[in-house]
Amino acid sequence: MRRLRRLLVSLAVLFALLIATLLGFALLLPRDATGEVLRLRGRSVHAEQQAASRDGRSSVRLIALRNDRGELLTTVWIRRPLALRPQYHVVITYAGADTGEAVLQLIPARDDLVIAAVQYPWRPPHTLAGRVRAPYDIRRAAYRTIAGGMAAVDVLERDERLDPRRILLLGASLGSIFATIHGAIDSRLPQVILIHGGADLASTLAAAMPHVPAWLRPLAVRLALIPIGTFDPARYVARISPRRLLIIAARDDPHFPPEAVRRFFAQAREPKELRWTNTGHVGKRNLQIVAIVVAELTRYLDNQ
Repeated sequence: MRRLRRLLVSLAVLFALLIATLLGFALLLPRDATGEVLRLRGRSVHAEQQAASRDGRSSVRLIALRNDRGELLTTVWIRRPLALRPQYHVVITYAGADTGEAVLQLIPARDDLVIAAVQYPWRPPHTLAGRVRAPYDIRRAAYRTIAGGMAAVDVLERDERLDPRRILLLGASLGSIFATIHGAIDSRLPQVILIHGGADLASTLAAAMPHVPAWLRPLAVRLALIPIGTFDPARYVARISPRRLLIIAARDDPHFPPEAVRRFFAQAREPKELRWTNTGHVGKRNLQIVAIVVAELTRYLDNQ
């Protein structure tokens, strides 16, 4: 009995030390990603073509983006009409996890639309060492994704000769986090659209833990926030103003609960708009919801 008591006390002390260490670690992490994103982006960007194809209507290229120090930021798929209309739109997309170039197939080709799909440069690790360092790698990938998105604007303006005032920044699902931060930092972009995303990280993480007991969930969320709290979009959304923000939310979204989206929207400043789809969460495999979201996006573009 005495040994059991000592063991329980020892475990309690170790747990308390772990929590204290994690909280201390959290205090050392920056609350704002702006400085590191701008540092990674650098003063200039180098674009390296990795793949290219074309059909009778569009050209498609995969571009690797590096900063002026030669560091790889991320890759971006660019689809451009072979004959671009004078009145055109450019959409830079941050899509959900593991989306790849699928967004190019999900958004129909148009003669007045250029699509640039920024990729998230992280893959789940398959080794023990990779899992241990995953929090660090996820943070670095998030910084590189946003810096790469800003570099994509540079490339579209410099190499593609496109007007940044015609660029619309779009973030869907997980990509809404990156789009919010990018939109807050990059004043060149006049409009930001968040599709089936847009909520503080605490609400998003809580929604991702339906099987964690309710009494334990607040602590689990707090611990999960420690390595990624820097990227909480709620800290950045107000900075999008005076540029326009549109949030297209789903009424039956288990990942970004409607009430959390409303609170997030309330933190944004004018000009802003909140629209709803009577659907669940968008995903590349649910083509019916994708069609509804794309129709909403098309209506928005046609009214610009």
